[in-house]
Amino acid sequence: MKIKIENQGTSLKLLKTPASRIPETKTCQHHVRIQNLLQLQIDLLATQSQIKWVELVYQNPQISNQRQVLEASQTSFPGSKETQTYLQTEQWLGNYTRALTLKRVVAKSIEPGFYCCQFGEQGQPNQYLLLFVKGSLSHACRQLIKRIAASIGEYLVEHRQNEQQHQKIEILEDIVQRVGHQLRHPLGLINLYAHNLNCILPQGKEQEQASVICKTVNSLNQSLTDILQCASSEKLQIAPRDLRSLVLKTLEDFDSWITEKQLQIHCSGDTTVLTLDSLQIKQAFSNLLSNAIHFSPQGAKIFIDWQKQQDDVVLTFIDEGPGLSSADLQKLFKPFYTRRVGGTGLGLAIAKKIVLDHGGKLWAKNASNKGAEFVISLPRFGSPINLQEENTAC
Repeated sequence: MKIKIENQGTSLKLLKTPASRIPETKTCQHHVRIQNLLQLQIDLLATQSQIKWVELVYQNPQISNQRQVLEASQTSFPGSKETQTYLQTEQWLGNYTRALTLKRVVAKSIEPGFYCCQFGEQGQPNQYLLLFVKGSLSHACRQLIKRIAASIGEYLVEHRQNEQQHQKIEILEDIVQRVGHQLRHPLGLINLYAHNLNCILPQGKEQEQASVICKTVNSLNQSLTDILQCASSEKLQIAPRDLRSLVLKTLEDFDSWITEKQLQIHCSGDTTVLTLDSLQIKQAFSNLLSNAIHFSPQGAKIFIDWQKQQDDVVLTFIDEGPGLSSADLQKLFKPFYTRRVGGTGLGLAIAKKIVLDHGGKLWAKNASNKGAEFVISLPRFGSPINLQEENTAC
């Protein structure tokens, strides 16, 4: 069965009947965003004078058994019905196994001028650009086709990896929530009895031991709260927020610590409005800033910056601490991995989950001079709202 949806000169055809309808959720929104970006890529190809028609066949990162087709063209399909039927069989793909190689599609039953450029990882379903070209392809046009095919392939691989990571996170969320609720009750009882013993026992060794139990249970409770927060799937309270204001409010929470270490904070970002959950994003900023302050030597500098890009805003937190080892770079965002004495190892994991929930990315690297650099990329949802520029300096 083939489904075709016509929309302003482009068409979307599902080569396989989907196992189930995509729900109108964040997954669907991500799918539409991917589709729009890919459409822009092949629209660019269709503007080339030599390329009269382009078809993109790709794997939906959210649905494993579904491929989709996007078209862009200067004219209608340039071949006959027999040609269209033959191309849809994909029998001709057997000769093209090397990715990013531009090859002619040659067969007795089709018109000359069709080219194919495959992309994607080995073992994945066929993904390719199919083009109809007038005349001989110039070197520049060939290179453009290959670059766009490579870009599309990398983009889809990245989104598929993100989707797999989200699925793992959902499983972990369910496990952690179940275990967390089972632990709350016994911890509460231990804390209650230890508190009672601490109150009735005379001063001495026994009372000190009861006090240690109370402190230990409180510490365990806090760790459990952090774990449950990391696994929380609460709905985001989305609203337009000023990014600069969120950074300034986060810095205010650390004012005494910054003063104690005589740190210099440099903010170079302008007022920028994003649609996000301000409390959660502020929590992510706090976790990153806490690490930056902790690892900064006395009198050092911390640089906070954000820049607008076409679809995203990229924020950077750079400190002048010892930087990141190869082990840190591999394990940094894994729960319970920490370089801080007494740390829970959950701060960065929580920050990454918050950013992922917003459709963004969080990664780390060593700064160009010294120290560590944490980077957040957040999508620019909605239309910007003009806010009066704040005069407050970081």
